[in-house]
Formats: sequence, structure tokens, C-alpha cells
Amino acid sequence: MRVPFSYIRRNLWVRKLTTALTAGGMALVVFVFAAVLMLDAGLKATLVATGSPDNVVLIRQGSQTEVQSGVFREQAALIETSPEIARGSDGQPLVSKEVVVLNSLPKISDPNKRSNVVVRGLPEIGKTLRPQVRIVEGRMFRPGSNEIVVGSS
Repeated sequence: MRVPFSYIRRNLWVRKLTTALTAGGMALVVFVFAAVLMLDAGLKATLVATGSPDNVVLIRQGSQTEVQSGVFREQAALIETSPEIARGSDGQPLVSKEVVVLNSLPKISDPNKRSNVVVRGLPEIGKTLRPQVRIVEGRMFRPGSNEIVVGSS
């Protein structure tokens, strides 16, 4: 036995609150799902644009970012000798052992406010492994000096 369409329409009109809450709940689920998909697409676009499939960032177990991680020199030396590591034309491993530090520095516009600044110590090979990085103005730092290269973003 089929239920007449007029009965369904009348039932929706009589139960206004239930109908509105059901429609609102469905709309909320669709909105949250769309927001998660947008976030996923944005993260993928960012990682694809800034990364290379040939590069690997190694961090310590339990760390979620480079800043939280730490790898001992002995561990880095073991990684360098691994057969999976690519080698340059000179036979040297293409590994950049870097130091990444998060500093809280006073803002120039308001010295009472502070801002987080990430500083990356980079060996000579680090420049070779990042061909997308270019100096727009000035020059690259001299290794072993107290110089720094600053980005615009």
C-alpha cells in the first residue's frame, strides 16, 4: 500500500520543528563535509607547490614538525650512508643537515608585541637541493659568518 503524497506534505507541515531541525542537520553535515574537502584541497595544493617528490624531511619519532624534532649527529651520519640516499655527480650524498629554531622576537611596528620567527641553519648543499629558492636582492650568506638571508613572507 502506497502512502499518498498529500499525506507526506501535510505531515511535514504539521511537524514544522522536526522538519526544520532535520533539514538544518543535513545542511550542517554537508557544510562540514565541504569545509573538510576544501581544507584537504588547500593543503594538497600547498604541499605540491612547495615540495618535491625527490625530497624527504626526516623528523624524530613523536614530533609533528621540524621545529619540534631533533636528530643527533651520529643518527644523521647513519642516514647519510644509507643506500637509499641519492648521490651527486661527485659521489657525495645529497643530504642537508639543517638546524631549525623558532624564536620569539619583538615586532618592529610595536616592540611590546612579539612574533614567532623561524630561523634555518643551512649548509652549502642546502642551496643546491632547493633550486626554487632564489635571491631577489642582495647576495647569499658566506658560510661560517654571522650573516642571514631573510625572506619576504
